[in-house]
Amino acid sequence: MKNAETIEKQPVEAPATAAETQTETTGESAGPPMHKRSGIALRLRAVTGHLSEGAGHLAAATLLVLTLSIVLGIALRVVNIDNSWTYDLSLFALAWLSFIGAVLTSLRDHHVTAGIALENLLGGRGTLLAILRFVIVAAFLVMLTVSGYREAHSSFLNSETTLDVVQWPVWVAKTALPVGAALWLVAETHKLFRRFTGSKK
Repeated sequence: MKNAETIEKQPVEAPATAAETQTETTGESAGPPMHKRSGIALRLRAVTGHLSEGAGHLAAATLLVLTLSIVLGIALRVVNIDNSWTYDLSLFALAWLSFIGAVLTSLRDHHVTAGIALENLLGGRGTLLAILRFVIVAAFLVMLTVSGYREAHSSFLNSETTLDVVQWPVWVAKTALPVGAALWLVAETHKLFRRFTGSKK
């Protein structure tokens, strides 16, 4: 009876976890470094995601400007008032909508590309393909950003304007290229973080 009571009072030790076992054998803890790296990846994913979604709001604003400029141009033509400036404004808005809208479609995987189809087909084995695709697309977008910035900067220095009565500065339209390409690169980076963190957002 006494032996039974002694056995019942003995504490039951929980089995050692994998992290504790590794700490005992190597003297190092594998948990905190991995957690830190994961935290950084999650923060970067959140930042790039917010920037990409912001591009979607900007695209919606340019779509509104495009719609209003077209309607205004029709109204001015009806009353025989020069509407050439609304035509140029529509072109500016269309340029911004094209490049900024591409960011949102890329973020939501609405672009029709062979890369997306292959990655979905291969699943987890498509990780290497996803990295290769990112490197190629990122290199192209970097070159596009640099080239677009040079064009916009040159237009700004030369004070290029449209020929209508308002004389819109041309650099405003050309700025859509480097801004759109840079935000597109942010969206591609977000998609890569999203793939490795196992999130769909």
